Amino acid sequence: MEAFTQAVDGWHDFYLMIGTAAATLVGLLFVSLSLNVDAITRKENADLRVLAGQTFTSFIFVLMFAVLFLIPRQVPQGLGLPLLGIGGYGLYQTVSRFVETRRRRPRAWGSGSVARRFAVPTLCFVTLLIIAASVLLGQTDGLYWLVPVMILLIVAASRNAWDLLLRLREPPTQP
Repeated sequence: MEAFTQAVDGWHDFYLMIGTAAATLVGLLFVSLSLNVDAITRKENADLRVLAGQTFTSFIFVLMFAVLFLIPRQVPQGLGLPLLGIGGYGLYQTVSRFVETRRRRPRAWGSGSVARRFAVPTLCFVTLLIIAASVLLGQTDGLYWLVPVMILLIVAASRNAWDLLLRLREPPTQP
């Protein structure tokens, strides 16, 4: 048990940095969306709301991962169960948004990009579920696989945020 705790504690600085980045980016996204609330709430911009929601939750999930790793003296169940819950909920949310988006033609996302915007988070959450299972068994080797998961989620959400920002600055379309 002590070896597990020490292995998790070794990730402290990485998760402090990635959590700070995620918190900063979610705050900037929140401010940007607040300044453009009229555009986001228009009926014809439902696709923008889905994109904003996907982006926001990706940043929040990274922040939640970081918080879990910053809890001192973690044990396998204390880390593995929340990772399992976050992974399951993240996968559910991503698949639900994908299904919702496939029902409508998303104007804001560009052709061919819908699957890409959901494929990366789906891969990340499936990987997280596998890592959570290994953590519950007391193994720490899989923790290294969380690095690409965190980086991919941050990069994908940042790209979404950039595209969202550009789309929000476009003049409204006339019916």
